[in-house]
Amino acid sequence: MSANRQQILDWVASGHLDADKLEHALAITNNTPSAAAQLRFISAVVLTFAVALLCSGVVFFFAFNWDELSRYVKFAIAQTALVLSLLPLLRFKLTDSIGQAALFAASLLVGALLALVGQTYQSGADTYQLFLIWAVLITPWTLLTRMPALWLLLLVLLNLSLALALDTLAIDRLPAPFSHPGWLLFALNTGAAGLWHLATRRTTATPLLHWGGQSISLYSLLIITVLALDYISSWSVRDVLALPIWAVFAVLWLYLYRIRRLDLTMLSALSMAAIVLIVTALSHALTDHMATTGLLLLLALSVMGLSSAAAFWLKRLNQHSKITRTQTDNGAAYD
Repeated sequence: MSANRQQILDWVASGHLDADKLEHALAITNNTPSAAAQLRFISAVVLTFAVALLCSGVVFFFAFNWDELSRYVKFAIAQTALVLSLLPLLRFKLTDSIGQAALFAASLLVGALLALVGQTYQSGADTYQLFLIWAVLITPWTLLTRMPALWLLLLVLLNLSLALALDTLAIDRLPAPFSHPGWLLFALNTGAAGLWHLATRRTTATPLLHWGGQSISLYSLLIITVLALDYISSWSVRDVLALPIWAVFAVLWLYLYRIRRLDLTMLSALSMAAIVLIVTALSHALTDHMATTGLLLLLALSVMGLSSAAAFWLKRLNQHSKITRTQTDNGAAYD
């Protein structure tokens, strides 16, 4: 969204511009999407749904006709679907949306083929091995094309394989001071978030790049917050670094989404995580020193006060951002 379009929307929201004049204001400032832009958006949406429906159709076809098909027919259909998904690459480049959609569909069908192998031969392999092998097989495609969607799929597969491996292998403790198995997930996703920011900082921002970076960062914040909550609940010496690492992570978060580039959504998530930690710490610290009724009242007031403070802070940041953007636009217009 351009700065001029956002400024017009802000004027409507603040009442400085009538809502019935919004369309006219967008039209005279050339901020309405063109017919070509609308067509590209519709094409992208239709292509995305087509890939999702085709891949899910293959999976449900096998599920519905499992008993009626021989193993040779099953493998013939699965491999044919995989080859057909790659045929568009003979005509379209990997930089084209159709070529990228074809390769993403092929990556999904690789997983379906691996699931078919495991279900047919009952090799006894653990579930996490399926996702791990799937991730290994699509890694060359991911490195070759550098598609954000494939990077996200690869990260999801690695998360699933790691989480299932920890559960299957019954790994419930790691060496101190990072004894909780969740530290492995935090390291994986924090590293992925860092690489994502480094790889995309000099590229043209797209909705998928922005959404992907936000998703990975939010998942990392969720993991470290859960680890900090687990430490507060047990006060175990083995995970004593949980709170300091959360604090360092919060400082880095503020640098990325407050100083470097203002992102109110990410700052709201950090505020919510901080409120949860503070209220949980108060609850565990005062449980043995206050009556239940008084403690619940104190916690409720704490949530209200901290939430109000966070909302006031975010509102001030938003207002300051609007003023700065307006001054910048006015200065550019004056020049």
